[in-house]
Amino acid sequence: MALLSIRAYAKHRGVSDAAVRRAIDDGRITTLPDGQIDPEIADKQWDANTDDKYRPKGNAVASSESGVSYQKSRANKELFEALLKKLEYEERSGKLVEISKMEVDAFTAARVARDKLLAIPDRVAPTLVGITDIHELKEVLRKEIITSLQNLTDFLHAGTESG
Repeated sequence: MALLSIRAYAKHRGVSDAAVRRAIDDGRITTLPDGQIDPEIADKQWDANTDDKYRPKGNAVASSESGVSYQKSRANKELFEALLKKLEYEERSGKLVEISKMEVDAFTAARVARDKLLAIPDRVAPTLVGITDIHELKEVLRKEIITSLQNLTDFLHAGTESG
């Protein structure tokens, strides 16, 4: 097996490089004169010279064999935090709103539209009574519908400015 640096051996063992340095300082493992580590020899020394209480427990250290490394977990955490900050920014800038608020606003708009349109017959009936020309009837109805829709637009526009 190839010689390893302290960091590479730490990764090989699934421990921190500080733990490897402590093992070297304590004399539990030895290095070659150039500071490199022979992993086969060091593994045997590590197993023979390290107390069980200092060995990493099953889930205490994320080793390369566990499937999820510290770096991946950290990257996922940072990505999640960045996405939360983006959502918070978009909410504060007005790009995002709560769905419950939108549901209430949509219900209110539909209710106002319904009420304004249903009020048309009551408002124009007295005017239409004396009119016999069909084109004139259509024109009165058309103007009233346009007026009601314009009033609705004004109402909804005023609601977005205050909300």
